[in-house]
Amino acid sequence: MASKGIINGTSKNTYSPVANITRADYLVLIVKTLGLTARFDGNFDDVEPGTYYYEAIGIAKELGIATGVGNNLFNPMENISRQDMMVLTARALEKYKGLKAADDTAVLNKFYDKGDIAEYALDSMATLVKEGLIAGSGDKLNPKAFTTRAEAAVILYRIYNKYSGN
Repeated sequence: MASKGIINGTSKNTYSPVANITRADYLVLIVKTLGLTARFDGNFDDVEPGTYYYEAIGIAKELGIATGVGNNLFNPMENISRQDMMVLTARALEKYKGLKAADDTAVLNKFYDKGDIAEYALDSMATLVKEGLIAGSGDKLNPKAFTTRAEAAVILYRIYNKYSGN
């Protein structure tokens, strides 16, 4: 992913795979991975013009991928949970890469922590598991855990290989 210009390290020679990834950073990466573009006039109130993530979040908002956390806020520097990462990912793939949403959430029954998944994330998580983009860790999906940079890289690599055609 680094060689494709999609992911950068935390410094010139360091990637920091076990560090958590922010909501802004993940959205920048998914927008780059899928090559999404859009013209937009506004953004979330807490996304400042001139920040490295302003354009990506504006694109994602305009395209209906990012809906925020309420009150026109996105919380860009907050660490992103695994379930929120999966919701953004599924929404993007369904809207722009033809991913078909799962018909039901039965595919999640094999995971011990299915009950920890927020209602709003069930369909997205089921879709990504069904498509093989998310495998979980043993018998868990860890939906409320923060997404690490390594986990983000893995899903973006799978998406790139499946949907980019490169």
